[in-house]
Amino acid sequence: MSKAKNEIIMFMKSVGKRNPCKEFLLLKLWQCVLLLFTFIIASSSCLSKVYSKDSITWMILDWPPWMILEGEDKGNGRFNHILKVAQDNLPEYDHVTEIMNWARFWHEVEQNNNICYPFGLKSGNRENLVYYSIPHTFVLPNAIIIKKADADKLGNPESYSIVTLLSDKRFNGYAEKNRSFTEKVDTLLKKYESGSNLTRVSARAESLIKMVSTGRIDYTIEYPIVAEYYNKKGDDTASITSIPISEMEPYSYVYLCCTKNEWGKRIIEKWNEVLRRIKTTDEYRSITEIGHTDKKELKLIRQYYEAFIDAQ
Repeated sequence: MSKAKNEIIMFMKSVGKRNPCKEFLLLKLWQCVLLLFTFIIASSSCLSKVYSKDSITWMILDWPPWMILEGEDKGNGRFNHILKVAQDNLPEYDHVTEIMNWARFWHEVEQNNNICYPFGLKSGNRENLVYYSIPHTFVLPNAIIIKKADADKLGNPESYSIVTLLSDKRFNGYAEKNRSFTEKVDTLLKKYESGSNLTRVSARAESLIKMVSTGRIDYTIEYPIVAEYYNKKGDDTASITSIPISEMEPYSYVYLCCTKNEWGKRIIEKWNEVLRRIKTTDEYRSITEIGHTDKKELKLIRQYYEAFIDAQ
């Protein structure tokens, strides 16, 4: 910079007699140029920091009433609210949502692509692929979704063994491919599914429940709250019932999962800090009850919430 300043002064000398007034004006001009240059550099640095924010890509899917992406209830699912809480409490990240199925999510994880999803159940070797947060919600268990007439054939039990059902040749069932139904049930399915009456398919819950309702299949495995939501939208609302799976625990913890790398580890650590702060609040507690209208279910959720607060 000083070299350029000297060149300006030398130029003035070369074109004639020194003019102190002109030199003073040129020096002032040069100072203005320097200030402008400094401002541009500083602004570029600030803008760089703004636009270089790390981002989180969130897997989402339309899975009423857990997550609702369309229709009059759009945005009012339990996991819509949990996702919003996470995004609001991680402001240092840009948040991008992308609709995808389970198979696509696990493919992205296996490719070590940075991605998170809020529906995680701990199961099998998945802890080798993703980092899990501490539990950020819990759900009442999956059940056998079946027509009432077929439940009569089973004796209308209080609960029923999934292992026994798998070997019953009177029935044919479908269940979602690449989906976890808790580690315990996943282990049983892996052991007994081959040669059984259950087929894994790439289909959404809505389609599977409709297939049960119309008699195309005899049963599926789903959360009763999901089956109830879709069944109410159908024409034959009285035909379907749910039977608890006897091998399942009374409730299951659900976790935020992120790709198992340093990026994912940082996000999980930050989300854990947030959860420890907000799980005891009435606002977060109320999110757990969203979508439940059955009084028995609400009673169970309120009963289990205290254990959830302490869960790690």
